[in-house]
Amino acid sequence: MTTTLPWDGILMPREAYGPAAVKARDSLTDAAAQGDWRRALSQVRNDYTVGVNTWKIGGESMFTPLHHAAYLGAPRETVQELLSLGGVRSLPTAHGETPYQLAQRRGHDHLLDMLDPYFRPGTPLGDNLEGVNLHVNQTLAELTAEFRGDYQLRTFDVRLISEEGGPDEAWFTAPGMYGGIRIGMFWGRAHLEYNSRLGDSYAVVGPEGSTYVSRTKRAMPALPGR
Repeated sequence: MTTTLPWDGILMPREAYGPAAVKARDSLTDAAAQGDWRRALSQVRNDYTVGVNTWKIGGESMFTPLHHAAYLGAPRETVQELLSLGGVRSLPTAHGETPYQLAQRRGHDHLLDMLDPYFRPGTPLGDNLEGVNLHVNQTLAELTAEFRGDYQLRTFDVRLISEEGGPDEAWFTAPGMYGGIRIGMFWGRAHLEYNSRLGDSYAVVGPEGSTYVSRTKRAMPALPGR
């Protein structure tokens, strides 16, 4: 079964969202920041408007519940529950720290083995990773330019959808853009599927750049072994 990471890649201010969305996300992130794991986990399980990788709209830290758990040194059972609900180990905060790095900095050694991400075979490394990420973000900037106005993009890292046991793809939403952008990883390259004026289209992104293809009924490649 394919699992999807919702990606709020356009950094919009709080006033650009509806009051209900702001309230729900504030409730979740505040509960996690206070270490109220019963309330936070219940909301992730039962409120479809938020997810385990949600961060506070307009917040400076961009901590998700997993970041808060790592920072506070939550019980292993809590961290395992967050991971089982889809928490992404390699997602950085606004200051570039992953949950593993937060736990390490705070001396919460009991969480390090759980928070150290492992990546699927074929995940780009080194210069190849830097190249793929560079061109993925350039492609996202091009595809969303007419929809996001002056709003900035949050940098996307293809490792977010390459963790063993983590999401298989990401779904990037842009206000006014029909259908959003589906991002998957196949054989060391990112595939971005979206709707354009020419119909359904996709871009194949490798370390050397992006190739755009217009299509009508061609499906994205199947995930190996799935």
